[in-house]
Amino acid sequence: MFYIKTVGAVCFAMMLTAVAAETVEAQSPCTFAGDSELTGSCGPLFNQTPKMTLRSTNSVIGGVWRTGSSPQTVWYGDMTDQGYPNAPIQLQIYGGGSGVLQTIYGWFPVTQYRTMPSGIAFELDGHHEVLPNTLDAQVIRRAAEILSSSTVWNRADNRRCVPDATKWSIYCAGVQAVEEVTDGTGGGHGIDHRRPALEVIRGVVDDRSKGRNYDHDLMGYNNAPTTTFADVQGLFSEAFKRVSDSTWLAAHGFSGK
Repeated sequence: MFYIKTVGAVCFAMMLTAVAAETVEAQSPCTFAGDSELTGSCGPLFNQTPKMTLRSTNSVIGGVWRTGSSPQTVWYGDMTDQGYPNAPIQLQIYGGGSGVLQTIYGWFPVTQYRTMPSGIAFELDGHHEVLPNTLDAQVIRRAAEILSSSTVWNRADNRRCVPDATKWSIYCAGVQAVEEVTDGTGGGHGIDHRRPALEVIRGVVDDRSKGRNYDHDLMGYNNAPTTTFADVQGLFSEAFKRVSDSTWLAAHGFSGK
């Protein structure tokens, strides 16, 4: 019995060590310096090491992240996107030094935000996206309402969403839903279309499309000859359920930090 308990304790300690190592590895220290414009980096991210530039703003650019609270500090800027034009980023900080870094690759948790004489610093979890919230659930529900009939389904998506559209692809229904629910700009300034609502929809598409290797998940799934309108309706229905499915969210790279 003593041997079993000892082995169990050792295994538990090893598990805690592995979890702690994974947590440390997931956190990237970010430092920015300057006056009116800050420059800095968070080290290797998104398979590159992007240089970032941030400028203080008085309000959030794009749609709100969540209801019930407003950010105490907002920074907006861009980062080098190797092989492509610079991409927009936005840093929102709330109470306790926590917040979110919004990028074209997703929205990621920020902790330990602090100011320094030379600029600012914070910790970024660039390996996990922030959890969806009640606004994200509303976005998915609204997208399903927009694309509620096969007669308004655009089967030839090109990821260009126009304001006066009479037909929508899965992607453009999501972009319009973001605009309507969050007062954002959808895909307009490059980061609203990566809010957790659309990332959950992408995650469901990934589950349904193993091995298909679409260049753009939502466009590829939307345009695939095998995708039916029943599939589209089921996609939004499943995504709405996944918003509150903690096990599924954790398995698909979302973090509650």
